[in-house]
Amino acid sequence: MQNSAIEYINSFSWLGSRPGLERIRELMHRLGNPQDKLKIIHLAGTNGKGSTASFIASVLQTAGYKTGLYTSPFIHTLHEEIKVNGIAISDDELEQIVAQVRVAAAEMENHPTTFELKTAIAFCHFYKVSCDIIVLETGMGGELDSTNVAASPELCVITPIDLDHMEYLGRTISIIAKAKAGIIKPGRPVVTAQQHPDALAVLEATAMEQSAELIKTNDFTAGTFSFEGQQFSLGDLHDLTIGLLGRYQMANAAVAITAIQKLIDMGWDIGEQHIRTGLANTRWPGRFELVNKQPAIIVDGGHNAQGALALADNLKRYFPGKEIVFIMGILTDKDMQAILAPILPLAKQFFTITPDSPRAMPAAELAEYINNQNIPATSMNDMAVAFEKAAEIAGPDGVICYFGSLYSLSAVFLALKKIL
Repeated sequence: MQNSAIEYINSFSWLGSRPGLERIRELMHRLGNPQDKLKIIHLAGTNGKGSTASFIASVLQTAGYKTGLYTSPFIHTLHEEIKVNGIAISDDELEQIVAQVRVAAAEMENHPTTFELKTAIAFCHFYKVSCDIIVLETGMGGELDSTNVAASPELCVITPIDLDHMEYLGRTISIIAKAKAGIIKPGRPVVTAQQHPDALAVLEATAMEQSAELIKTNDFTAGTFSFEGQQFSLGDLHDLTIGLLGRYQMANAAVAITAIQKLIDMGWDIGEQHIRTGLANTRWPGRFELVNKQPAIIVDGGHNAQGALALADNLKRYFPGKEIVFIMGILTDKDMQAILAPILPLAKQFFTITPDSPRAMPAAELAEYINNQNIPATSMNDMAVAFEKAAEIAGPDGVICYFGSLYSLSAVFLALKKIL
């Protein structure tokens, strides 16, 4: 009984990703359009959406607001994608809402996709438990993403835009930015991270067309950092602390603060201490996460060129002069050469795996490419064995880093539980 809801949701995964709002609009209409009765902060972007969403949600929760958070993909179970005040939806809650959604979807001539079903379930759950505010992450793109059924969000947030999902969104940053900018709504304020000039030009033009105020995130000033966390300052807020590692997490936190400050301007009751505590309490696994110290093991969900550059920067920052043993899996629709370019100079050796996805690149194919770049690489069938081999080569004072696909994070953490 407990797995029937998830089995139903996943039974439509064969439909794949089908951008468009027709199905989700019909489904939500049949469910009474609960999304129109909710206060929503809507996030789009290429990198940093999940971390930024988590920072925002944590601050709102700390300020006393009952806060829903919808993100993807999950690491261990689907329940993680739908949280209220940091607590994942329960089996019983999921079963009850799926029963409702299933009836509505069955009446549709064009059945919703798995992601559309999950989005509908999230909206229904957040409405049922009377959330004060929802932090909503797009799955892919923006304009045609099913989360964009939210017609009039309280606030929109655009995280850094880069080349990714190009077969769906387009081949240039400008075209991809246009898709992301599709969440901007008439008269609703928009906060943006610092952007590539081509992306910023699109966001500025779209905001002007929609009569939407565009608020740009300012530079932060980095402070001290260690494996326990890092400090930074933004404007009048000095010595802010976050537990998440990596320079890009300070940038994500800066975007979150800018969004919170706009909410304060709009009348939301949030104080400086709420911001400080909320940021410090934020947890977001699998993003430059140190999971072991000897050897140092870093798990990072970097899966595109921008993410790989950030990963390389952080590895050099935290492990200066170290040669690193990498474990990597990647999807075939990613720009393998661009992802590997900043990583290869840091590598001692690679072990490659095949991610759990129909879009996965075979481990042997990835290993062959890396070997051709004069870096030793071995394809592996077992994640735990890959970590064991990596540990032998790295030694107790070495560094091991998994990166390349979010879809393998569950297997990574399961493997590490076996060997650590």
